[in-house]
Amino acid sequence: MTGPRTAAGTMIAVACLLVAGCGSTPAPSTSLPAAPAPPPLTTSFASTGGASWTVVEMGGSAAQQENFWQVFVRPTATAAWRQVTPLGVADNGGLVVASPASGSLVTAFVPSQLLTYTPLAASTDNGANWSPAGPLNAGLASAADALAAGPGGQLIALTGDGTKAELGQRLGTAWTRLATNSSLNATSAGRSCQVTGLTAAAFSGSTPVLAASCGRPGVAGIFADTGGTWRAAGPSLPGDTVDVLGLAASGTGLVALLRATAGTSASIIGAWYSGGRWTLSSPLRIGAGKLASTAIGPGGSMGVTWNGTKGATLAGPGAAWRALPTLPKWAATLALGSPVEVIAASGQTFRDYQLASGGWSLAQTVHVQIPYGSSG
Repeated sequence: MTGPRTAAGTMIAVACLLVAGCGSTPAPSTSLPAAPAPPPLTTSFASTGGASWTVVEMGGSAAQQENFWQVFVRPTATAAWRQVTPLGVADNGGLVVASPASGSLVTAFVPSQLLTYTPLAASTDNGANWSPAGPLNAGLASAADALAAGPGGQLIALTGDGTKAELGQRLGTAWTRLATNSSLNATSAGRSCQVTGLTAAAFSGSTPVLAASCGRPGVAGIFADTGGTWRAAGPSLPGDTVDVLGLAASGTGLVALLRATAGTSASIIGAWYSGGRWTLSSPLRIGAGKLASTAIGPGGSMGVTWNGTKGATLAGPGAAWRALPTLPKWAATLALGSPVEVIAASGQTFRDYQLASGGWSLAQTVHVQIPYGSSG
């Protein structure tokens, strides 16, 4: 997922960020810890121009290939949600979306069953019409920010198990290798993190930015590419092992959603880069809870859900986490704005609940045509 971008101002901000992010380089470790669980695929985000997007799983059992991922858009804050899932490719493996500009979207189909490459589709009218793009001749990683869209039709794709990053031109009609776990760990920036897996990608202006899980405690693995050299660009969180769950450009800065783990207990932390420095939220402690979805909204707002019934939001820099009332049944993810919404998905039914003074109120229901039996 990607947010608003301002190219010239962002390039200046990234240059400042790189200086702030660099530090001493510890001696490399002889072995790296195993990568933690990848970020959730279910997500929502706000794009340039005020549109909101959400990606949810609907249908039936994934084990029986009766699950089908769907893309929904709300073009403005007062509009209704509508389904805009690209047709023509089985999407049982998941969908990952990125928005390069107002009204535009690129959707990637995570390979499943016998598919070994990643089909892409592009839209310039909020999903009303789609045209083929790409493809990417590798399997896209299953994470909400595994695809990023930048200026001039540039793309970044994290592939396979999150060990490689590819740079695409002209909406993916040509691809070159951008980085790997190994190539990052061969740099001073990578050694300070001990990259165990790539988790998210973004463009800051025209600058590629990658995010990762770090094996070395106290480091948030965010790296920016300037002239072919990767520089450390993330904040420090002393004492915890950190992985980056979400990453987006916001104005001339960056927004990141972090998970800090100590033992078996995890906390979620919002991070905002602006004016040459990072601002961190207080931690949202979820313990051993299973994270279900992430959301990045307007103004640097963020949200997460976990354990099926719990959710919390951050309004932006300087705000504290706000715990939400128990989520409605089948809650999939949050949609951020005023009011906060819960997107619930079950079978063929998409529901939008809005938070009111008395709790959650059903605002919209969409019945989706699910092609049961088509992926066997």
